[in-house]
Amino acid sequence: MLEILHEEAHFLLINKPCGLFSQSAPGIDNAQELLIQQLAERDQHPGRPFIGLPHRLDRGTSGVMLLARNQRALKRFGEQFHSRKVAKYYLAVVAGEMPDKAVQLLTDSLRKIPDKPLAEIVQADAPGAKLAQMCIQPLMTDGRLTLLAVELMTGRMHQIRLQLASRGHAVVGDWSYGSQHSFGQLDESGLRQCLALHCMRLEFRHPQTAKLCAVTAPLPPQWSDLPPTIEHTASELIARSSAWQSTWPSLQTQVPHRPDPS
Repeated sequence: MLEILHEEAHFLLINKPCGLFSQSAPGIDNAQELLIQQLAERDQHPGRPFIGLPHRLDRGTSGVMLLARNQRALKRFGEQFHSRKVAKYYLAVVAGEMPDKAVQLLTDSLRKIPDKPLAEIVQADAPGAKLAQMCIQPLMTDGRLTLLAVELMTGRMHQIRLQLASRGHAVVGDWSYGSQHSFGQLDESGLRQCLALHCMRLEFRHPQTAKLCAVTAPLPPQWSDLPPTIEHTASELIARSSAWQSTWPSLQTQVPHRPDPS
């Protein structure tokens, strides 16, 4: 059963577990279909409940996922994501030491690799290239791994994973982009499908009232396998985030020039 963090008539938010697709082909477990079944059984719904996905998380990524309960809400949320009005905050554990705790702006041009479930960094004028920007702040390191806070300004395929891996700091568990660190349990096929990447908080506008809404997701159980100092620091940050009634402090305001991801 999926954990529902917040629910209203027009939308709901879940804490998606790592290893689960947001959406997939028929016959493959995914968050959208599991939630439809869960709501139909809970509410004794005579038909098929509407669940729309204004955004998605990678299979290996856990955390807050926003879902629309009707077409109007789906359209309005889609407009918010498209116009960069949704604030997206992640926690990531990466390989290597990053002792400097200053906020950094990472800017690249990304594109999907044809016929492969991968993306690549290219020149800005390359065909299919799209701007990718995010801010990161190292929170703590044990010399082998580093915990990062990430604010994602654009939403490109595998953006966090690729931008960090290209700088020598692959997300723990991300074999696709060079990680040498295992993470999570083996699935039925003998593979590990989890990443140490967690969407801890989303901020958005209510589709009916335009009121600011914010929801924070607790860490998945797999994070308990990380070094205790890293897991403890991540849990404390999420606890502080949950207590905030106003907008979570933006990392963008801490860089010399506010980026313009247009």
